[in-house]
Amino acid sequence: MLLILAVCNLPVFAAEKIELAEPETDARVKLVRSHVQVSGQLQTAAGGGKKISLKLSADAQYRFFERRLNGAGRDAETLRSVRLYRFANNEAEVTPADAPAGAAPKKSTLKLPETKHLIVAHGRREGAMLYSPTATLTYDQLDLISTPGDSLSVLSLLPREGIAAGDSWKPETWAVQMLCGVEAMTKGEITCKLEEADASSARVTFTGSSEGATLGAPTTVQLTGEFTFDRVAKLMTRVQMKQTETRAIGAAKPGLEVTASVTLERSLADENSEAKLLSDAAVADLPVEPAAEMQFLRFESWGTRFYHDRDWHQFHQTNDVAVLRLVEHGSLLAQVNVSPIPPAAAGSHTSAEQFQTDIRQSLGKRLKSITKAESLKPRNANDRRFLFRVAVDGEADGVPMTWFYHLCAAPNGQQVSFVFAVETKNLEKFNNRDLSLVRLLEFIPARQAAK
Repeated sequence: MLLILAVCNLPVFAAEKIELAEPETDARVKLVRSHVQVSGQLQTAAGGGKKISLKLSADAQYRFFERRLNGAGRDAETLRSVRLYRFANNEAEVTPADAPAGAAPKKSTLKLPETKHLIVAHGRREGAMLYSPTATLTYDQLDLISTPGDSLSVLSLLPREGIAAGDSWKPETWAVQMLCGVEAMTKGEITCKLEEADASSARVTFTGSSEGATLGAPTTVQLTGEFTFDRVAKLMTRVQMKQTETRAIGAAKPGLEVTASVTLERSLADENSEAKLLSDAAVADLPVEPAAEMQFLRFESWGTRFYHDRDWHQFHQTNDVAVLRLVEHGSLLAQVNVSPIPPAAAGSHTSAEQFQTDIRQSLGKRLKSITKAESLKPRNANDRRFLFRVAVDGEADGVPMTWFYHLCAAPNGQQVSFVFAVETKNLEKFNNRDLSLVRLLEFIPARQAAK
């Protein structure tokens, strides 16, 4: 009894507070492995208010070296890194939801080419902005490496101050938005809890949700998971996360009802490995803020390529046409259809008169008038392309429209057309952006295109 009283009278100390932080100036190179499995449904508009549902399953795996870079600002912009990808592969299967049992799915595989292996991740509220400082990514390549549970974004979960076992904290709103990847978040919260810790490691669980819009489409995201932190190495070493996203059909993207299961593993890289390719000298010239051209995406097909900013989204492509849509601040601003034209004889092209005749036949009763037809000036003395632009006013389904038709031809007779469609009321916002896109068109020599 006396012993019990003695023990009860001992002073009671508060639980030890510990730090769970990776230094912002941490220049160590990490080896990152990520496995993302996605399942659920896509929805596309079928007209008349109907939609088509497609079953989706995808399995993506990544391995890359990564090191932190100095921040570019406050909040999300404190997070920057450079990555050297050694493996990036996504295998997906899509099947109509109403397909009979045993129907063969449509399979696709995406890989990151050798020339796109160096990637910079730049923290933004809406998620990590990824670009290559050495080569221009395509839309599909950017989509491949943009994943839930991004290794830079998960660092936003770490607490800003010391915590004790059993304590909970809520990351700031920018961290919630960055991790959930919602472009315009209206509401969101994540709660983290330090479940257990010893001298060497700590385990944290987290759960949360966000609401808002992505590319103008209403979006909700729910996530739950846990991560392990190595207290000795000061390193988040493992993340397991499940993220469920529901997104309405948008102007540039299909609707989503999908769940992603993410396993992320991070370890300190062997200094004698390829990690040395991310040395101080190797990353010294990376800009704090990337130039606009570094963020461009590349479209390449039919022996042509052009470059565009990220407000243009690849909506659909077949063997005969590619459709890109321009979305700004969540609203559809314009659409462009890019199509190959039968080649002309070398040194020739479809005549301006014939092109305008084709336009009249294509638009039919929708056409009111051709307001301007002009040849565009070459970029320089070596530019031998023929570029011809026709501006047309008309109406579609009672809506005043303006179309910009472009005939583009190479000296060898190769030809392609661009048809931009803009609601007339949006012409000022559109600001002749068709010109900047078409002027960047290149015709690829046959041998280069075959690579």
